[in-house]
Amino acid sequence: MTAATEAPVRHRPLPPARAVPLTAARLLRLELRRNAMPWLLPLIAALFWFDSYRPSAAMPPYWVLRTFWNMGQGHTIVDFGPFVAGVAAWMGSRDGRRGTADLLTAAARPRWAVQLATWAATAIWAVGGYLVFTGVLFAVYAQQGVRGEPPWWWVAVGAVAVLAFSAAGFAVGAFYPGRFAAPLAAFGAFLLLGTSSQIGFRQTSGWAQILPTNSNGNFQPDSGMLYPWLRDLPVARIMFLAGIAVAALGMLGLPAAAGGPRLRRAAAVAALGGVALAGTAAGLAGTARLGPHGMVIPALHDAANDRPIASTPVCAGSGFLVCLNPAYRPDLAHVTAALAPVAREVSGLPGAPVRAGQTGAIYSAACPVRSGGPTARPPASCGCCSCTRSSVPGTAPAPRRSRRCRRRCCRARACRSPRSRSC
Repeated sequence: MTAATEAPVRHRPLPPARAVPLTAARLLRLELRRNAMPWLLPLIAALFWFDSYRPSAAMPPYWVLRTFWNMGQGHTIVDFGPFVAGVAAWMGSRDGRRGTADLLTAAARPRWAVQLATWAATAIWAVGGYLVFTGVLFAVYAQQGVRGEPPWWWVAVGAVAVLAFSAAGFAVGAFYPGRFAAPLAAFGAFLLLGTSSQIGFRQTSGWAQILPTNSNGNFQPDSGMLYPWLRDLPVARIMFLAGIAVAALGMLGLPAAAGGPRLRRAAAVAALGGVALAGTAAGLAGTARLGPHGMVIPALHDAANDRPIASTPVCAGSGFLVCLNPAYRPDLAHVTAALAPVAREVSGLPGAPVRAGQTGAIYSAACPVRSGGPTARPPASCGCCSCTRSSVPGTAPAPRRSRRCRRRCCRARACRSPRSRSC
């Protein structure tokens, strides 16, 4: 009689498709813990408060005026971009500075995957910090009773811009490892942003509209107040910045040490796709024109945004009613008092008006809003005829047009409004 031996219990192995994401997540968690970006967030927070919040706090309590400085002119991007590019370059050059690039080539995971995990950790810290700081900024504005609608599309532009700076800086550090990669990347990002702002001050149309700090035509006095924020230009800039980020990350996978042939082909496709996306966005920005309520790109425009925001006007007055948008309720008494003498002069006359209502501005290419924002005066060479423009409390009055200016404007027939002054 022989004793039967029990067969050993076999454990079912985990499917390899499930083990790979767990390894990638563990690698990302390690990179998040040893990333250098969190150490610079307090410095960026101080700069963000000094450069983006303090100047805007002196503006009237309207979202379009408060956020023009930090969102419209891109100061939030200027506060983050150079620091993010420098830290990303430092993280990208880490293996080259430590002399461990050859060890990563012989590792189980492709070098490109390891680099993407390091970049992803840097991008998460940078974009997360940007969103947190912007959320705190908007919460402070809301607590102060700022009226209108926040420019959410421009918040998305800033987040994608931070993402693009992290990808470009990481690529610089990976291809040129060294101690000077980080400061050169930070200085280059600062120089690019400064050049973008200077070009934006001069170029009011064309390809320059794609630049992240170009403030021409992106913020109108009625945006978020009487009419919705137009998404045309923000979507084009998001496409452009996302294309730059994808192209920079794709270039990391092109060297032979990055991985196998299939991986390098995928990286080449990603790089070409990013370049094509950025080029398409620049081409779309070249077709932008100043429409009745802001910058319009025909291929991206939604006609629903041309309709005014539905609201019930608030009115005051006994015989002569003055009605304003609810967002301007605190100014209703001042406007009523200002129109009272005019109403008394015409009361009782045949066909005299009995009500004054607020309407949105009508913009055209002949009367652009300058880079100085919604409160800026129009240039002397434009707006000679009285192109209608809504009165925003706290704005500077339009300058008095000279006779020569009116003649030049009428000859050009820039404004054909019934309210235009006669030649």
